[in-house]
Amino acid sequence: MRLNIPWNLFTKLFRGEISEIEAMKLEVWRKSSELNQNIYDDIIEDVNIKEAILANKWADNSKEWGKLINAIAPPKENITISRKTLFLSASAAAVILLLIGICSGLFFEINIQKRNQIPAGYTYVFSPRGQRTRVILPDQTKVWLNSESSLRYPVSYNQKTREVQIKGEAFFEVHKNPLKPFLVYANEIKVKVYGTSFNIKAFPNEKNIETTLIEGTLSITTQGKNGKSGEEIFLKPNEKCIYNRTLALKINIPTKVISPKEVIKESKTTPVVNEPTIILSKNINPEVEVNWKNGKLIFREETFGELAIKLERWYDTKIHFTDDKIKNYKFSGSFDKETVNQAFEALRLSSQQSFKYEISFRDIYLNTK
Repeated sequence: MRLNIPWNLFTKLFRGEISEIEAMKLEVWRKSSELNQNIYDDIIEDVNIKEAILANKWADNSKEWGKLINAIAPPKENITISRKTLFLSASAAAVILLLIGICSGLFFEINIQKRNQIPAGYTYVFSPRGQRTRVILPDQTKVWLNSESSLRYPVSYNQKTREVQIKGEAFFEVHKNPLKPFLVYANEIKVKVYGTSFNIKAFPNEKNIETTLIEGTLSITTQGKNGKSGEEIFLKPNEKCIYNRTLALKINIPTKVISPKEVIKESKTTPVVNEPTIILSKNINPEVEVNWKNGKLIFREETFGELAIKLERWYDTKIHFTDDKIKNYKFSGSFDKETVNQAFEALRLSSQQSFKYEISFRDIYLNTK
């Protein structure tokens, strides 16, 4: 039995070099048979394979895998033998990596069902740059993932508890179940809800973790590195909680600030603090916060430096500032179906300060000359 395992695609996947079309090819191969699905799961889980690929020490072992499978009698009742079974692996983690190759602005919808062949582990959903993904969990909770964001939850989800972990940005419409609160872990914070809609933005490389409540009620608790939980904070609709990771912070908007050491009732400028801080903001415009899930990027009085981070994820590009002062240019507006060329031309024409841009494949260079 000759297995046509697309090792070149796995290599590009592990090296972070896989394109949208290649991700779609890998997804088609994975879904073409239950055997391919099992092989896919094994490769994704095998740390040794990944390390060998990254070190350029991996050879195509498809023939060897085929010989091992051929040596076993054809299974009854449509049971597929995986490499994990052949080698009696004791690995308990079963990870499903769903790479979604779709056009920007559209959503791929995934209905997650119970996988009886996976005894333990986690389900993992990733939405690459330039794409957005919608997931329907087993309890009918709906989750939208923004570009470069991921969702992880145990296979036992909804049996006794409903717990998920996210990295990046996600919008939730939680199915109501008073007996099973819905818990979201996003880096240093935990969000607890019973049935509501809200947005979380928690990219690992950004200084803020933002939670915006659209409808219902929820609470937020900080999770310290020492394992201790902070004070439980409750949000009302159209309120945002910002957890700032930086060691010093000044806020110049009307806020209510709660820090681990003090409570400042109302202040237009908060003092500099020496530890992470929580900021509560009221009367948030929900359209600005969550319209990304409808394929619309909205920005209000954002510096080019801040906007560039969003544009890189939105269009799957890398923006280079050849002149740092361009980072301080401010913009307000929105993009819906604009191409990357149209978006940057609109920014150039609307800017009160002139700049030029050059697009070279996925790299965009900005300068003032």
